[in-house]
Amino acid sequence: MSKIILLFLWSLILLGELSAQCGTRYNSRYFNSIQIFRDVEYSLDAPALIAASITTETTINKDLVMDIFMPPASDTVSQRPVVVLAHGGGFINVAFMGGTVLVGTMKNEDVQALADTLAHWGFVTASIEYRLGFNILSPSSLKRAVWRGAQDMSAAVRFFRKNAAWFNIDPDRVFTGGSSAGAFCALHSTFVDYTERLPESYELVPILKKDLGALHSRPVVELTSFNPFVGTSVLGDDVDSIPQGIASYWGAIAELDFIAHGNNKAPVVLFHGTNDLIVNHKCAKPFSGIVLTAPNTCGTHVIDSLMNASNMPHNTYLASGEGHEYWGALNGDWMASGPNAYWPDIIQKTTDYLYDIMRPALPAIHGPDSVLPTTNYTYSIVNPNPNYKYCWEVTGGVVVSPIVNGATVEVEFFNTTTQGYVAARAVDAAAVASGSALKYSVVSTNVSVDKLSNTTIGLHVQPNPASNYCQLLIHSEKQAESSIQLFNALGQNVLTKNVALSAGKTEESLNIKDLPKGVYRVLVRTERSRVVETLMVY
Repeated sequence: MSKIILLFLWSLILLGELSAQCGTRYNSRYFNSIQIFRDVEYSLDAPALIAASITTETTINKDLVMDIFMPPASDTVSQRPVVVLAHGGGFINVAFMGGTVLVGTMKNEDVQALADTLAHWGFVTASIEYRLGFNILSPSSLKRAVWRGAQDMSAAVRFFRKNAAWFNIDPDRVFTGGSSAGAFCALHSTFVDYTERLPESYELVPILKKDLGALHSRPVVELTSFNPFVGTSVLGDDVDSIPQGIASYWGAIAELDFIAHGNNKAPVVLFHGTNDLIVNHKCAKPFSGIVLTAPNTCGTHVIDSLMNASNMPHNTYLASGEGHEYWGALNGDWMASGPNAYWPDIIQKTTDYLYDIMRPALPAIHGPDSVLPTTNYTYSIVNPNPNYKYCWEVTGGVVVSPIVNGATVEVEFFNTTTQGYVAARAVDAAAVASGSALKYSVVSTNVSVDKLSNTTIGLHVQPNPASNYCQLLIHSEKQAESSIQLFNALGQNVLTKNVALSAGKTEESLNIKDLPKGVYRVLVRTERSRVVETLMVY
């Protein structure tokens, strides 16, 4: 009967354990507190537009900054992913109007909230300042604004890659994203090849409209100290500017050829309302054509069709009948009702997509094809990565011994099943889990059930869930020496106690106040008996 109870308990907690401890980071709120570093310089002396006519542009050199959001200092994970975000606002710049409904900034409430949320979920994030401004009477001016913004996004990506060690990030897991104009920056900084240029980015009027330079030409700050952030300006051309993936919120592309024929590629998740009057989800002038000189741009619907035709990895979410910034914002700030029901859904879809991009390769499991019940068998990972941990799950049986270096586990199958499986997920240094690899084993039922009849202990855990302490109530038919072990979802033994059981009821207290929240297995074992119970720590 205890074996049947074990099977029932294990099947109930299987998915819960994995979601609690094996790969939950980046999929939901993981930290209760984060660190925020304001106005960190990432690119110095950028020529920022302060005035423009049809034929002239006046600029001043500006040091570009970003707000950086990080998990708490206690975070032990290295090689963390980073998401670089750019605000919306239509590239509009009006003197002394930054931060109002007219002019978007890196302090926009929506992009700040997104950066804050993702940091609580385990990412390093940044909300960047980028150069704004264009002349509504100049046909070329808006494209030059897009080019400046894309240059600045490129510099922000290279800043993080150049300074990866300071932020404990993986330089191969840098993502970009943006809202509205910020999505323009993210898309153009990725899909424009190193040799490509918008024609408008060159010198248009001798001296008066200068060459803006190549897309990835902006220098970056290489840090020499952290908080205070001090560094020197370097070219940063020894690191790549292409992200591993993009999140585009109601953005568009100026030239479809950048996507169709360019060599630079990245997976992208796209969001857009079909009634967007600011950035059309098809091809049209931005701002509903109010800016008559604005060029046509092509939004998510067209980008999706182009990527489908080119077999490029992407996910597209078109919200029928919804307008611009349909997660509840107006030019980057929340409307009176705050973020709406789309907000959590968009965040979840974004992180799910980024997580799939990051997943390690599926591991391979070596183990027997057929087994006997109530007998220990070894399952192991083929060519395990020494930098990975492995998260195990069993259906039709139970893990009966601690995992050796995470890559080997001892499993005992129940007498009550004819087929079981062992599953394993690889968990890398960033705490990203692979999909589940499966190994099926046929369980023979033509064996003695003596072991079942000798199961003589019972277990109850209270309170459950628990946070600081819990009490084990162990019932034994006779006196016996026992071992109490607590395992997390990775199969790691986090607590062991030896307890002498009395005939009848034995009470034993466990101190769990220092354990991370999650689902654990409590295993009580005697020479001939074992019982498992679930413990939820919060």
